[in-house]
Amino acid sequence: MEWVLQVVDEIDDAVSSTRLWCLGFHAEVGLSVAAGIGAFAIGAALWAGQEALLILSATLVLGAVAAFKIHGAQFKQPV
Repeated sequence: MEWVLQVVDEIDDAVSSTRLWCLGFHAEVGLSVAAGIGAFAIGAALWAGQEALLILSATLVLGAVAAFKIHGAQFKQPV
């Protein structure tokens, strides 16, 4: 009976690890997309000669993404 519980525990560990990997992958993709949108918004605002408020807001989005990327890089475990 104990080996059945051990097998179930190992399966649960594998599922949990996969779920955490997917969550991290989606966060990386989301941050990359947000960085691209922020950079595009800055370029489009400069190209169109928009107000400083729009350029500032796009810069803040890009800065926030950079801060999250730097913060995430500090906690990565060496493989």
